[in-house]
Amino acid sequence: SDSGLLKVSTCDAGINLSDDTKFKKLETGSAHNIQLSALGQNILPTVATNMISNAYRVEFPEGLPHVLTALKQGGFCSMIKGESGRFVGSASFYQMSSEAIIMGSFTAMSIASGQYFLAQINDEMKMMNLKLDDILEFLYGDKKAELVAELSFIKYAYENYGSIMEHEHQRSATIASLQDAKIVAMKDIEFYINDLEKTVTHKVKDFADLIKRTQKSLQIKECLSLSQQLYVMSSMMEIFYAQNMDSNYLKYIEKDVLSFIDKCDKRMLASFSTLKGLLDGYKGNPLEKVDKTKCEPIIERIINDLNDGEESSMRKAVRSTLHAPEKKTEYYIDNSGDVYLRA
Repeated sequence: SDSGLLKVSTCDAGINLSDDTKFKKLETGSAHNIQLSALGQNILPTVATNMISNAYRVEFPEGLPHVLTALKQGGFCSMIKGESGRFVGSASFYQMSSEAIIMGSFTAMSIASGQYFLAQINDEMKMMNLKLDDILEFLYGDKKAELVAELSFIKYAYENYGSIMEHEHQRSATIASLQDAKIVAMKDIEFYINDLEKTVTHKVKDFADLIKRTQKSLQIKECLSLSQQLYVMSSMMEIFYAQNMDSNYLKYIEKDVLSFIDKCDKRMLASFSTLKGLLDGYKGNPLEKVDKTKCEPIIERIINDLNDGEESSMRKAVRSTLHAPEKKTEYYIDNSGDVYLRA
């Protein structure tokens, strides 16, 4: 069946959905599994032949498991079993149109694919994925508690994306909190940038002071990297929570996020270049032991990374995530309701 934007068709029997180089299995919540299973076994085959019959949606009483009781002869009944094995209630069935069934199922697949794309960009957030104890080692000052709190929230919103998306009020509250996290990250970035600039511009007393400033600059760099990743992740998650895939909006977000990252990187580059100049130019006095061999290679590597013509992995991840909704998407649903995305 082809409706212009949506095309449904059967697949070749020999297709290998277990080939993870070509297909990525999407994680779906328990509330969607029955719906998708019914879609794969019953609805899509009939839609493909334009012979859909009466169909129903199932509604579960609040607080009860979202699982129908399987019958020995096949199929399901409306009775719901609790953990004890006893019947605790029954589900209600309401007649639905084929369009409503398909759109409901594709909403489920949209949420699942959102999890997949967020997982891809989350893999690039190396600092955010550190253990909390490791993060606490380099955070400092008044921003420490603030950043840890926002980081914990982002992890919570990321891990529970599929579940929160099913509850409208919680989803709206999460979007508002993601916007707040983005603002906090921007403020923290500005704070750390200013602190870095002050650290490298004050007059150097002696070599011990220069080494101390170098170590402080490296600590600030880690705080900045964490704040940048918090800014990027909150920006990307807001899009997928809001499900706002308007092309003009996505173009604006891409320009805004990447230009902000560029400004931060340029200011960091200027500061570390100043620090390198201090290290290169420091001669010391006859009584000082001047050993720059440990810190100079680290500073040079940071400058090279910031000054590299190649696009950073984080920038690439942002572009890839924002352009994903524009691409043609192929979903594959097997008879058990498992959903696969063509890689």
